Amino acid sequence: MAKKQRKRPAKKTAPAHTRSRSLANAAYIAGLVLFLLILVVLVLTWRHSRSKRRSREQTVLSFPPPAQKAPADSVKFDDFVGAEACAECHQEQYRQWRGSTHGRAGGEPGNVRIFAKFDGKPRFFKDAQVIPYQQNGQYFFRVKQSGFPEQTFRVDAVVGGGHMYGGGTQTFFSRFADGTLRFLPFDFIRKEGVWFGETRDRRGWVPISRALSIRDLSEWPPSRILGGEPAFKNCQECHGSQIQTTYDRRRKTYVTRYRSLRINCESCHGPGRRHVQLMRQDSSGTRRDIGMVSLAVLSKDASITVCSRCHALKDQLLPGYLPGKDLQTYYSLKLPMLGRNPYHADGRIKAFGYQQNHLFSDCYLNGSMTCVDCHDPHSQKYRDVWGRPLVGKFDNGQCTGCHASKAIAPEAHSHHKKNSPGNQCTACHMPFLQHKAMGKVLRFARSDHTIPIPRPAFDARLGIENACKQCHADRSLDWLENKMKAWYGTIKPHKSMVRNLLEEQEQSDRRTAAQKLLEPAGNFIMAQAAGLARFLEFYLSPNMPALEPEITERLKELAMSTDVDIRALALAALHLARGDVPQIRAFLIERLKQEGNTDLPLRLRWSIILGYLGTVYRDTGKLTEAVTIYQKALEILPDHEPTLTNLGYTYQYLQDHHTAIEHFRQAAALKPDDPMPLINMGISLEALGRLEEAKQAYLQAIDVNPWQPLAYFNLGNLYYREQLFSEAARMYRKAAELDPSLARAHFYLARSLIRLRRFREALQETQAGLQYEPDNGSARQMLADLRRLLRQ
Repeated sequence: MAKKQRKRPAKKTAPAHTRSRSLANAAYIAGLVLFLLILVVLVLTWRHSRSKRRSREQTVLSFPPPAQKAPADSVKFDDFVGAEACAECHQEQYRQWRGSTHGRAGGEPGNVRIFAKFDGKPRFFKDAQVIPYQQNGQYFFRVKQSGFPEQTFRVDAVVGGGHMYGGGTQTFFSRFADGTLRFLPFDFIRKEGVWFGETRDRRGWVPISRALSIRDLSEWPPSRILGGEPAFKNCQECHGSQIQTTYDRRRKTYVTRYRSLRINCESCHGPGRRHVQLMRQDSSGTRRDIGMVSLAVLSKDASITVCSRCHALKDQLLPGYLPGKDLQTYYSLKLPMLGRNPYHADGRIKAFGYQQNHLFSDCYLNGSMTCVDCHDPHSQKYRDVWGRPLVGKFDNGQCTGCHASKAIAPEAHSHHKKNSPGNQCTACHMPFLQHKAMGKVLRFARSDHTIPIPRPAFDARLGIENACKQCHADRSLDWLENKMKAWYGTIKPHKSMVRNLLEEQEQSDRRTAAQKLLEPAGNFIMAQAAGLARFLEFYLSPNMPALEPEITERLKELAMSTDVDIRALALAALHLARGDVPQIRAFLIERLKQEGNTDLPLRLRWSIILGYLGTVYRDTGKLTEAVTIYQKALEILPDHEPTLTNLGYTYQYLQDHHTAIEHFRQAAALKPDDPMPLINMGISLEALGRLEEAKQAYLQAIDVNPWQPLAYFNLGNLYYREQLFSEAARMYRKAAELDPSLARAHFYLARSLIRLRRFREALQETQAGLQYEPDNGSARQMLADLRRLLRQ
């Protein structure tokens, strides 16, 4: 029987419309896969290309390393020979100098006249008494402050002779155990005949009285030193000649030395050793090389710079300045305008300092006026522009030497009687103005070196009692303003930057502010610097997403200024706001290259400007932005120890102690004589629980410089933590001895003494600390507990 074949099931056939849809889907998927493959290839290619391009850009757009590592000059302290060496040939100049204010500016007791009353009588504060007295030809201050042992300070240096017409003072310095000469905050003012002090608040200078706490004095305990050592508040190198204060690591002490506390010949002329040697070899007068530059041949600005060494507000860039070195490398005259600008819009001083106002004057801006056109540099007496001696500071010859037409009939111009004070040029154009920082109790007025036109309404707007008001206090402002208009009609307008600086304060729009503040054209460098500083601080921020093209162009123009401060401000502004943009970055790099082998003055300013802004952001809690700005500063000056230290502080605030430690290590390596990076490294190590390493950091800081109180204080904290209370007390006591105003050192010492059951000593230390932190609640409670315990 044949086998029955099994029938296969019939293959189902899809409908025609379904078949076409499946084919379409398959084609779509295949196309999509192909598209995705192509896209992946393109992305990978683009990424590779971008990576290569970025790599190329990073190579091209990296800032070049500094070309100038250190100042190129080689002036040393031993290159100065003193004024007496000059007298050998220049007898007449030496004679004039000896009798001048410079020649009598200061000295050591015994060779300088002291007119202050060291009479042995106590002067009383609210919480202290100071007794100035003499003994065996020496001068002393005995200080009895509540809660502290009695102290005696010997006067080792005297600054000031009370010579100044608008208020003359005498100041005293004492040599401390660390080798520094420190300012004692008990001054004597000649005219009023009283001892006074400068206060921390807005009271300014006030006589010592029972209404004043000794803690209110800005320099108590003594902390400001003679010399320019940046580890301290300092008096720079102005109040004497060739002052140098340096730290000697080997001897573990500061070394303070100077040729004289008078302002000697070499303060202006520079080091004289080579000149003296050459002249002794050949004094015929035929030598081309005399061993120093003749100041008579200096340009206008170079001549003014000689005086600006002392007679200017300035920020220190580097320590170690001596006359003959390049002042611009060591100091900036315009960076003080960052922050609280000390000048009004027209250049008159808001706080302290007056001679630098000269740079705002039309006589300087549109003329050739230098300091020595009016002041004889040797006798300090007055002369006209031709060098002819004048009777005194109020002689019209100072002005009529240039403004000759005014000499024909001065009263026709002044509208005052011939022999009246109002007919003196200086009475109207150089009135004596009280320095606001000094307050109004004691007179400290200085002649206005902006040489302004009297403008009663404008001056009142600035809060200045101008020349008209000083003489006519009984007249209204309207009367004075109308009288000026009646006499002179339309008064010469201010330069545009003066108006702009005032008008901008009423604006908040960046574009409008830029039009007011960023003025590339013109010769008014000081006002340009003021505008740039304000725009940089108030209208720019780090890595802005956009900046108006016209603002960028204005900043670029300013970045090509011949003035190094202007260049630095403009470049820092571009770097801050748009330094991450390749085109801007390329411009910044090109400008740096243009400085060539002398780029240090620009780099120092640029880096310090950004560092200042970083600190502003950090102190207002904008820590991430602060890090960004400090990192930009390090792009310009990678080995700048202050920036590395500040960046370390910021990482501490961010609780990133590992990164903080790395920056402190770099700072310590760059400045091995500075204990502060080591101390801060210890703080971060402590925060990470690495206590033994922290202890070693503090001990190393003490080994580097045993005069820094914070190293002892922090070491005391570690010992206290280990319950080594005797060791902790020893460290806290040392910190309090080095800085009596460090209230926490007293409080923590008291806490350690309590553990050692030395309650009476603990009470004394608590009281001492409360002198400086009277509102410390924990300390007040500790005081109450100790008093209760000791009564039992």
